Amino acid sequence: MNTFSPTTAATHYRQTQVLTASGVQLVVLLYDSAIQAIELASDGITRRHQPDKARFLGRAVGIVSELSSVLDFERGGEIAKSLYRLYEYMLSELTQANLRNDARHLEGPLRCLKEMRGAWHIVAQQQNQPMSLPRG
Repeated sequence: MNTFSPTTAATHYRQTQVLTASGVQLVVLLYDSAIQAIELASDGITRRHQPDKARFLGRAVGIVSELSSVLDFERGGEIAKSLYRLYEYMLSELTQANLRNDARHLEGPLRCLKEMRGAWHIVAQQQNQPMSLPRG
């Protein structure tokens, strides 16, 4: 007898995806989760459903905070500093969205995360392509 529900199967798939992902792929998954959380928080604000707003904003803040906390300023130099400022901006806007119940504060962070996710996705795809040897 199969005891897997669609939800259980999706959870197992997601766990396997995370456990087998490279560092770059994990960053893409984090961006995906933050984007989804912000979209769901925006929906919660629009519907005036405080539990959803709080839950999903909390999730987005946690993800963005984690992305910020793992920046390597020694090796990352100016890029790490720029990312840090961008993450701080996002955290500020997420906080304002929460305090003011205003989904417009989520538009900037959502746009930034989608752009950054796209760039990391390209890097992840390039990592997965086999190296071609020069012909000679």
